[in-house]
Amino acid sequence: MSEENEKVAPIQNEQGDSTSKFQDEIIGAINSTIQSVQNMCQKLLEKQENLEKANLEIVEKLRSAESSQILPMTGKCFVLKHVFTNVQDMKDEERYYGEEEERFGVTWRISLRKRGDHLGLYLTCLKSLSGEKWLISSDANVKLVSTNGKCHSELLSDTHGNADGNTEFVGYGASEFIEWNKMKEGFLEDGKLAVEIHVKIKEMTGIYKNNLKSFGDEMIEFSDVILVVNEKKFFVSKLYLAGHSPYFKSLLLGHFQESKKSEIELTGIDADDFQNYLEVLYGEQSIDEITVEGILLVADMYETPLVLRKCEEFLFKESKKSLKKKLQMSIRYNLDALKKQCISEIKSFADIKSVIPGNIHDLDPSVTAELLEKCLAL
Repeated sequence: MSEENEKVAPIQNEQGDSTSKFQDEIIGAINSTIQSVQNMCQKLLEKQENLEKANLEIVEKLRSAESSQILPMTGKCFVLKHVFTNVQDMKDEERYYGEEEERFGVTWRISLRKRGDHLGLYLTCLKSLSGEKWLISSDANVKLVSTNGKCHSELLSDTHGNADGNTEFVGYGASEFIEWNKMKEGFLEDGKLAVEIHVKIKEMTGIYKNNLKSFGDEMIEFSDVILVVNEKKFFVSKLYLAGHSPYFKSLLLGHFQESKKSEIELTGIDADDFQNYLEVLYGEQSIDEITVEGILLVADMYETPLVLRKCEEFLFKESKKSLKKKLQMSIRYNLDALKKQCISEIKSFADIKSVIPGNIHDLDPSVTAELLEKCLAL
């Protein structure tokens, strides 16, 4: 028995030693993990501090920027973008033109002009200056952008059209927008220059056809509220609007202070667009190529399914707008049926190329995925 005990004892010592070693290894691993976590936390804290510093620098830059460079992009707004090539080869007084793009029933484009030691940048409206009188008043934030985030911009305000007697100029802009050498050093990359113009239309007159239905004083006996858009008054029925729009139901029949008012001001929209919107809502107007985008803007803002559906049906069945334009509108105004139709019409690489914007990052992610599937299928 003692012999067995003597044989067993050494084994127990060995197990004790190995257990102790195992425990030491576990403790060492835990300590190592804790140290790793501490190091990670320290790095995260350092990154957070650097990020906060960077954010503070950005805030200070924004604070120091002139307030005039900030252009509110609500209401009837759009952005034109174009990458010009071989800009370094421009001759004095030579012009370069961007692609033509239709916005709110009117065709626009960006243009450049070299003027001595400066570069001029312009917003051009291609509507004819002959014939019927028309005028478009707008603000435009014209800018150059570089891949490293650098920007040079200027805020302009002017008009396009012939109603003020103009018979010559189709565009406005900054004739000495930036010094030529400064442009070459700071923004020209491999001969390419990225230009953007953010446009806010303040007023359009003479663009749309004559009103088909009046919502003026003669409608007083049939209305119980006055809606005011850019100083123009619309006499309408609360119940009729509320029956077609959740927005107006809350505004006119809800518990808001405005619900008790007999006159309510609407902001962020154009009076002509609101007139056209009401005409479609009341079944008085057929939608056309010129009015559809303005009507969509109002219908989307005021959550009016009936008008949205009518606009979508027009774009789906009758509109001659480009595939690219239809796809853009389907995304902006959440027109799923139109979006599906546009995707189904893409049947070649040429079709895919035609709908891709100048900057691929401007493409909606859901459309990007579907276009990739199209590419794989082709």
